[in-house]
Amino acid sequence: MKFNFKILLILVASLTILTRFTSLDLIPPHLSNDEISIAYDAYSVSKTMRDEHNHFLPLSFQSHSTYKAPLTAYLTVPSVMIFGNTDSAPRLPSALLGSLTVLILGLLVFELSGNKFLSLLTSFLLAISPYHILTSRMSYEPNIALFFLYSGVYLFLLGLRKKGNIAMLLSFISFAFSLYGYHAEWIFTPFIITILSIFNYKIISKKPVFFLGIFIFLILVAPLFVDYLNNLHVSTRANTEIILREPSLIKKFNDPHFFLWQKASFVLQLFLEKYSSYTNLSYVFFTGSNLQPEGDPFQIGLFLFPFLPFFFFGLFKIREMFKENSKFLYTLLITSPIIPSLTLGPQSHSRNLVAVIPISIFCAVGVFVFWTKSKKIWKIFFLSILSISFFYFLVIFYYHFPKDWGEGYQYGYKQIALFINLRYREFKQIIIDPRFGPDNMYSGVPHLYIPYFTNLDPHKLLESKSDKSGTFFDKYQIRDINWNIEKLDKNILYVVPVSNTPDKRLLLKKVYDITLPNFKPAFDLYVF
Repeated sequence: MKFNFKILLILVASLTILTRFTSLDLIPPHLSNDEISIAYDAYSVSKTMRDEHNHFLPLSFQSHSTYKAPLTAYLTVPSVMIFGNTDSAPRLPSALLGSLTVLILGLLVFELSGNKFLSLLTSFLLAISPYHILTSRMSYEPNIALFFLYSGVYLFLLGLRKKGNIAMLLSFISFAFSLYGYHAEWIFTPFIITILSIFNYKIISKKPVFFLGIFIFLILVAPLFVDYLNNLHVSTRANTEIILREPSLIKKFNDPHFFLWQKASFVLQLFLEKYSSYTNLSYVFFTGSNLQPEGDPFQIGLFLFPFLPFFFFGLFKIREMFKENSKFLYTLLITSPIIPSLTLGPQSHSRNLVAVIPISIFCAVGVFVFWTKSKKIWKIFFLSILSISFFYFLVIFYYHFPKDWGEGYQYGYKQIALFINLRYREFKQIIIDPRFGPDNMYSGVPHLYIPYFTNLDPHKLLESKSDKSGTFFDKYQIRDINWNIEKLDKNILYVVPVSNTPDKRLLLKKVYDITLPNFKPAFDLYVF
């Protein structure tokens, strides 16, 4: 079964574009907590040069009791200015760079192996990876950083050539951008630079441009570290995600009955548990995407399950395809989960996204070896299973996922904003209860969704007042609504979750209701 390379190239490019741009505003079903934070900051910066918290062109964006790297927000600024305050505007930079990452991976594999079909196959694997498709469709810091990290790796390899001085300098610029993209790259990018330098020491020792590149890299990232050092007093900014802050460890550290070596063993044990969770093949190929509700037996992995056996083939055959470069790839595969394993909480898509590249390469090597040595019947069988699994993923992703996960993405706040847009002048006050979900178990951020989707002048949010009772700006009050003590008045719009329905005796009139994509009631809007 021979295929024309150009036809395959068009197929991969088409799959990449279609899976990352089709219905970008609808899937995921709503801007997430993190996405709206980035979107609003980009909108605010475009109008005022300041973020939500009134910081002038910050190098770290404060968000939900933590801080975000700045690059994604700044890349979103022109997108919001061109396309307006829509769902797709903040997602476009990630979709574009995610698509380009597929291209970069193919170029990287070709540079390492010299095999154009293997490089195309690797791009194909990434193009249809549920993991990478989802992250490319969201305003997602790790996805932005991933592009610049591996662009830097590719340009570095080009820079090793005799006439590669420009590429070498560009590689360090790209590496620097990755640090501005996501905080995990503060550790991983210097590590990758170190590994590349060690494996190519004989070449770079004869290239003065390498040392110039290092100097440029340090100059470019210096503002990040100066900003970090100047804000060490902000507790949410410094080391809040490190594994040493795990509650179970803190309890043991404070126990005087444990010796120092025992406490160290507890840290090692927890690290190994987290590392094994990220390298668990069931997680990688069967359950990791979390596109289905928890407990659903038909979950989808980060990669499609037919690639599992080929991952094992790749582990043993990669030396044949990459020769001396196989050491670098083995290093990538082994070390990618280390940083996420040193952080708090369960498995995180964000922190382990860098692993998508080496896993794609190893799986592609396995498929390539299988394809070149197998009979036609086995190739047809493989393509059939792969097509079925990919079709199943598309059904889940484009139909069930947006229907089942609306609440998790705070679906409803945009719809509330659209209603307010139509009747804004009718109300002297708009009071929004930020709680939602069963028994008001979640707390949302309507103070970002509503101004963003109503195109409210960002200066009004900058003049907001916040205290324990809520956030107040323009004619909005974002606070809990207790009907027992609420002083009702005319010309006030009350926005509440359905779990906070007022008593009929209060004589409130429902003027609008919002249901989730699965037709489950979400919010009700009342007037007195």
